[in-house]
Amino acid sequence: MRARLLDISRLISRMGQGPLTGIDRVELAYFREFLSRLSPVWFLCRTPRSYALLDRKGGQAVLDRITGAKPWGGRGMARLLAPSLGADRQRAIADVWRLARFRVPARRGADWLAEVFADGVEYFNVGHSNLKPEILKTISTIPQSRIVIFIHDIIPITLPEYCRTEVIARFRADMENVTKFADRVIFNSSATQQEAERFFLTCGRVPPSLVAHLGLDLSIASNPDRFAAASPEPRFHVIGTIEPRKNHALLLDIWQDFCRAMPPEDVPELHIIGRRGWNNSDVFRVLDRDPMINRAVFEHNSLSDAAVRAHIAQSWGLLFPSHTEGFGLPLIEAAAFGVPIFCGENAIYHEILGDYPLYLSLSDPYPWQQGILGRAGRKRESEADRRMRAETVKLPDWKTHFDRIFRFV
Repeated sequence: MRARLLDISRLISRMGQGPLTGIDRVELAYFREFLSRLSPVWFLCRTPRSYALLDRKGGQAVLDRITGAKPWGGRGMARLLAPSLGADRQRAIADVWRLARFRVPARRGADWLAEVFADGVEYFNVGHSNLKPEILKTISTIPQSRIVIFIHDIIPITLPEYCRTEVIARFRADMENVTKFADRVIFNSSATQQEAERFFLTCGRVPPSLVAHLGLDLSIASNPDRFAAASPEPRFHVIGTIEPRKNHALLLDIWQDFCRAMPPEDVPELHIIGRRGWNNSDVFRVLDRDPMINRAVFEHNSLSDAAVRAHIAQSWGLLFPSHTEGFGLPLIEAAAFGVPIFCGENAIYHEILGDYPLYLSLSDPYPWQQGILGRAGRKRESEADRRMRAETVKLPDWKTHFDRIFRFV
């Protein structure tokens, strides 16, 4: 049976960087799924100066550390291999290095993979990371091998103004590598597929592709208590890295208006969940200095997944004014809790959630104000209210996702 190889470079690079992002969580879902299947599985990690290849046992040990089931060890050789990195990431690299079956200096390139997988391999990269020619080209030359790439979005190409300058050229080069080497491409939505394939056409090749919606975390879907009644007082939430694309500025402007026009006791709470990102000095200035902070508006930068879900369960509404998204995992999680959703017009939201959200213009704050105050002015929702709303939409699940993926590849 042909071995499967999952690239976990992104996950390891994220250790010590705060809560996992949406793409990180998808890579984690694939990590778990690979280990649950009987086929031979391997895991590749590119660190600053080396490659590490882990077998099933090593992969399980690393997964246990990522999920907190076991602690990371000491920093060991990582202090020499990656002296500029933080201590948490050094510990992760040191454990990956220690647990690996094969350890290869990066200067050797990736040709050694052809020796390890001489009988063929299915290489999966689902993290938008490590999409480099040295790896893809090597695997493409191995007989009976296949390269499968997951594309979450192409925002650095379609809307570069929302991305760091240094990311744009690198991302474009990575996508060009996908067009050259990928045997199969997986997309999280038809909307992403259409955007990406328009770009692939300009590169001269459009690889075979499949749309597979991301799944709802099983720990949410199987939790009978997720429909708990909302908090006693109106409380709204926005979830995501605090960066220009997420459009926190719209909500902060609205809450400043609320605080000017309403008695303090009547202003609903806004909880901002996510780490601080980049190029957002005006928003950070409000979060650091405005009198409404920690009175009506609260910032949470490092909540665990469990803590985030506790907030969602208490929410009177998830606010999602993002200018653009690859998918929007917080929306399907909020829908699973039966929480009302307020969001901008986006083809992906319509594709996944249909008529469940209240769609509002991002260019006009007034409908947002009225929607928020309208919800805040109604009674607290009960468990029955939440359950009834959740039943109005069929949410994607990981089992369906992986069944589609493995039939396709």
